[in-house]
Amino acid sequence: MAQLARATRSPLSWLLLLFCYALRKAGGDIRVLVPYNSTGVLGGSTTLHCSLTSNENVTITQITWMKKDSGGSHALVAVFHPKKGPNIKEPERVKFLAAQQDLRNASLAISNLSVEDEGIYECQIATFPRGSRSTNAWLKVQARPKNTAEALEPSPTLILQDVAKCISANGHPPGRISWPSNVNGSHREMKEPGSQPGTTTVTSYLSMVPSRQADGKNITCTVEHESLQELDQLLVTLSQPYPPENVSISGYDGNWYVGLTNLTLTCEAHSKPAPDMAGYNWSTNTGDFPNSVKRQGNMLLISTVEDGLNNTVIVCEVTNALGSGQGQVHIIVKEKPENMQQNTRLHLGYIFLIVFVLAVVIIIAALYTIRRCRHGRALQSNPSERENVQYSSVNGDCRLNMEPNSTR
Repeated sequence: MAQLARATRSPLSWLLLLFCYALRKAGGDIRVLVPYNSTGVLGGSTTLHCSLTSNENVTITQITWMKKDSGGSHALVAVFHPKKGPNIKEPERVKFLAAQQDLRNASLAISNLSVEDEGIYECQIATFPRGSRSTNAWLKVQARPKNTAEALEPSPTLILQDVAKCISANGHPPGRISWPSNVNGSHREMKEPGSQPGTTTVTSYLSMVPSRQADGKNITCTVEHESLQELDQLLVTLSQPYPPENVSISGYDGNWYVGLTNLTLTCEAHSKPAPDMAGYNWSTNTGDFPNSVKRQGNMLLISTVEDGLNNTVIVCEVTNALGSGQGQVHIIVKEKPENMQQNTRLHLGYIFLIVFVLAVVIIIAALYTIRRCRHGRALQSNPSERENVQYSSVNGDCRLNMEPNSTR
């Protein structure tokens, strides 16, 4: 049948088709163009671009801008008539950019942008004799948010609780907040209207069970937004409470002996919050301390080391609001430290040496005295010397006095 219809088409029909095609080519095409969509900042200005392109000599009879709402209806924004001029709903902030000079340029300028200005706009240009042409332009309004982050002070309990928060305030569209994936915790988010109409404030809370490992740790809150050229990264240092850990006792050097005085043991622990003075409890595995030992907060004062402390385990238990921990030290009391025993032996050696030297000196002096006495007796037995020698005994010593012979 189709072949029969083509075969029976008259030459007049072919001429009519050729005439219509030629007429269309001669008249060209007519279009309304929007080169790109527009973006503006809340409170700022932007331009909705729209223009007519045509190879025909057409007459523009009217330019109309309308805004489509969510229900699909159109609200009139502005109209420009070549003879009657502009008719604008909000002339104080909306105007035609160049329609009075060039009707083909239907661009519309909008100032003092609000979130309500965002949406789809229709640019419609009516011509004669070709009729109306239209196209859509999308306007996006952005509000740059103010981003802040801070650490929270958790309660002194070992339960899941908020430890940090990150806020992206008065943004449009709402800011997108994220926390590091390697943080051992969870997060929750809240949204509420911002201080400016159409804006949103987003608050994200990071939650975890407090621990010493997280205390002082630096984490980053990241905010992403269309108005930012790069991610906004905010550093937060966590402050976490935790029970006492790594309890230790210092002050014992392993060389205590009976009679040693004025010693101090100190109990140290990592905890947050720090325990008060009543948070330290000293005890032993053998009962109470002797009278020479006094408790004073994190210190144990020992005025004199007694034999009763020998082979004693001293325990320090530290407690804060979250729990407790303890450390201990094993005390061994010696009779006397080795260094003192060595010093004693050295002192005794010095004493024995001094006594020995003194004894030798006394013996030598005695021998010398005896020798002199014997020499004196030998002189007494010699007659030729008797006239000139006198003997005297003073304090048991032999003394020899020799005088020269007097001239007669």
